[in-house]
Amino acid sequence: MNWNKIWMYLFGTCEWLELNIGFWVSMAVVVIIVILINVVFWSMKPKNKLVGSV
Repeated sequence: MNWNKIWMYLFGTCEWLELNIGFWVSMAVVVIIVILINVVFWSMKPKNKLVGSV
């Protein structure tokens, strides 16, 4: 399976803003990972601190 041929068939080009589609796919993956990490960490509740501990 050649992804470039599929992409060319669907959209007619393998570049956008003079950058390869592989760059944009990798950027999308990074954005999705960052969003997921933020959702996980922002949904966590803080731990209760013990009284008298430093």
